[in-house]
Parts: sequence; C-alpha cells; structure tokens
Amino acid sequence: MSATLATPPKRPAARRGRVAVLTVAIASVAIVLYAVPPYLAGMESRVGIREDVAIHLPFLIAHAAAGGVALLVGPFQFFGSIRRRHPKVHRVLGRVYLLGGILPGALTGIVVGVLTTAGPIALVSFVFLDVFWLYTAVRAYRAVRARDFAAHERWMLRSMAATFAAVMLRVYLGLFIAVQIPLLDGVYGGDFEALFSVAYTAAIVGSIVLNLLFIEVYLRRKASRRISAGAA
Repeated sequence: MSATLATPPKRPAARRGRVAVLTVAIASVAIVLYAVPPYLAGMESRVGIREDVAIHLPFLIAHAAAGGVALLVGPFQFFGSIRRRHPKVHRVLGRVYLLGGILPGALTGIVVGVLTTAGPIALVSFVFLDVFWLYTAVRAYRAVRARDFAAHERWMLRSMAATFAAVMLRVYLGLFIAVQIPLLDGVYGGDFEALFSVAYTAAIVGSIVLNLLFIEVYLRRKASRRISAGAA
C-alpha cells in the first residue's frame, strides 16, 4: 500500500519536467530562427557595432552562430528518451554543444562583450556570462569523463541556464520596454533610445541573475528531495 501511495506524486513531477524541457526547446528554436539568420545573411546588426574595430562584427556573427548551435542542441540533452534509448546520439549532441556551440560561442562572446556599446554594466555582465558558460561546460565534461553522472547533470543544467539567458534577455527586454512606455514622456522626455538603453541593460542583468538563481534553487530543492527520500 505504501509503495502504491508513493508512486503517484512522481508522475506529475516527471510530467512537469517533460513540459519544462519541451518549452525550453521550443523557445530556444524560436529565438534562433528569429535572431541568428539576420547575422548570417549579412543584414544590419541588431546591436551597436564599433565601426572603428574591424573584428567586432565578424566576432559578433561567429558568436551568434555558435550561440544558435548551443540553443538548438542544448535542450535535447535533457530529453530522457534520447539519453536512455540513444546514448550515442546523446554523446554526439553533447560534443556538438560543447565544441560547436559553447567553446567558440564563449570565446567570441568575451571579445564581443568587451566591445559592447551598451555600457560598463553590460560589458561586465556579458563577460561574466561567457566565462561562466565556458566554465560550466568544462566542469560538465570533466564530470562525465570521470563517470560522475550526477555532477555532470548538475553542471549541464547550469550550462543550459547560461545558454537560455539569450532567450530570456529578449523576453525581459520586451517586458521592460512595455512597463516603461508610460514613462516615455515624463521621465525620458520622449527619448525612446534612452528608454531602450535602460531596458536593455536591465534585461541583460535580469536574464543572467534570474536564470542562474532559478537553477541553483532548483538544484538545491532536488537535492533536498533526494535526501528526504533516502531518509524515508
């Protein structure tokens, strides 16, 4: 009887997990389709470019392309059916995520972050994110090489939280613009560029801080549930 009663609560949790992974995958693909093609097609950049620095735009394009690879591949690392039924596919996707996405994306991203025209807060935030992005990927790789799969999963979740900041940045940007529109005339004197600058900086910081905070809270709660289950 106790085993029967203990089983049902796991099912809604597993279902919520699948829905969350699917939502992240759909949102990631949508942002890639929206944000990456203009760079690859040579269209005008959506962010400020330093015209006096020749490498800025090429590095930005490379960063966008590599980030797109990470966003397309990353969510599928968390599909349990792929890990269980197709472990070779899971390993190949992991290598693509690391070598085709994060490694070039983080290294070019550091350069792009240093060259940003969005101000010092954006510069520090972008560089921190790219360093953290690379660090979590290296830790995840070292963990799986050591066959510490629990640690590998934790570091991959942190890595994906950093990757998904690209999605949340755009969500928060739209939100922060919308909530400030009533202030456009009174606070910003009708200067939309000033309003946008504030919204953009807030979106950068929010996407990084809230994503990383969310995943740490999730990991702590998950660890607490395991300890409680073990004690029971």
